[in-house]
Amino acid sequence: MNKKYLLPYGDALRDFLNDSGLAKSDLRTIVRRRGVFVATEDKTAYIPILVRTGITPLELIELDENLKVKEANPKRQTQSIKCERNSSNLMSAIPSNYKINNVVKKEFSNYKLLGSPTFKTIDNDPNHIELDFRVERYDHTQSWNKNTSQFSGKVKFRKKDETLDINISLSHTSEETKEVANKIASDFIKKLKEIGCVKDTERIKKICFRDFTNASRVIFLQDLSQKQLNNELFFKDTKDMGFCPDSSMDFPDEISWMQEKVKNLVIQGKKLHSTFFIKNKKLHKHIQIHKIEASYTFDFSEYSGTCSISFEFPDFIAKEALDAEFLIRVNGVRFKENKIGITQSKMKEILLNQLEESKLLLYKQHSI
Repeated sequence: MNKKYLLPYGDALRDFLNDSGLAKSDLRTIVRRRGVFVATEDKTAYIPILVRTGITPLELIELDENLKVKEANPKRQTQSIKCERNSSNLMSAIPSNYKINNVVKKEFSNYKLLGSPTFKTIDNDPNHIELDFRVERYDHTQSWNKNTSQFSGKVKFRKKDETLDINISLSHTSEETKEVANKIASDFIKKLKEIGCVKDTERIKKICFRDFTNASRVIFLQDLSQKQLNNELFFKDTKDMGFCPDSSMDFPDEISWMQEKVKNLVIQGKKLHSTFFIKNKKLHKHIQIHKIEASYTFDFSEYSGTCSISFEFPDFIAKEALDAEFLIRVNGVRFKENKIGITQSKMKEILLNQLEESKLLLYKQHSI
C-alpha cells in the first residue's frame, strides 16, 4: 500500500506538523476553522491539538500543498550559443521519434521523469519552443511525507537573429530538475549540430562569475536589480548583499580593516545600494560581489503585489568556483490583487520572464 495515500496519525502526524516548511498560520487556520482558539500564539500550541484530534483528508491536502509551494522556488539560468544564418526553425529540428525519457535516463538514479513530455511552440512561433517536465524523487531516509517528492522544470529555446538563446527555468529545492534540464539542453544542441543549425565548433555560453571584472560585476548586479526595461516591475530597496574582499589585491584604506580578517561578508538591512561599498566606485575593483537581493512591487492589469528577487552566483561561495553560473531566484510573492487566481509559481515565472531581456542586454554590456 502506498503510504502517500494514508492519513498520518500519532508520531507520524507530529513529525509532519513540525516540518519547518509549515508555518504557524497554516496550523492556526485549520484549528480556528474548527472553532478552537488558543491563548498562546505559538506553533507548538497547535500541534498537540491536531495530533489528538487528527486531520481530515482535505486538511492533509491543504497542508501538503502549502508545504510544496514553499519548497518549489524557481531559479533561472541562461545559456546561449550561436546558430547558422538561414538555418532550419527549431521545431522542425526535433526528430519525429525524439524521446526525452531516453535522454535523461540514468542508472541507479533516485528520481524518474514523469510522463513523456514533448516540446511545444510559444505563441505559434516555431523558433520559440519550450518543454515542461516533472520529476519524482525518492528518499527512503526521510519521513513518510517526504520520501517521495515531485519537482517541475522547464527548458526554453529561442532563436533570435544569429543567436540561439537557451533559457533554462528550474523549480526545485533539489538538483534533480537542474540535472534533467541541462541534459535536455545539451542533447538538443547536439541535434542542432547534426542537422547543421549550429557549427560543431560552437560551445554553449553561460553567464559565469569569471565573465566580469570585479568592477563590472558590481555594475551588472546593480543595474539588473534596479533598472528594469519593463513597466510592470518596480524596484523598492536592496535588502541583502554578499561579497568577498579580493585577497589578490592590496586593500585601500577604506577597507583595510578587512585585511586577513574577512573572507565573506553578508549585509542585510535597508538601502544597501547606498552603502559606501557601492557608492564609492574606487572600491569596486577590490570586492568580489556575488549576491544582491532586492524587494519589488509588481503591477499588471489583473494582478499586483510585492516580491523579493535574488541575483547571485551561489557556487562562488559554496564551491569557491570562478566558473559559478549566474542565477535569478524569486524568493517571495505576496498578492495585493489577484483577479484571475494566478498561482504563486506562475507569478514567479512571469517575473523571471520580465528580467530576461534586461539580463541578456546587461551581460553583453558589462562582461569581459
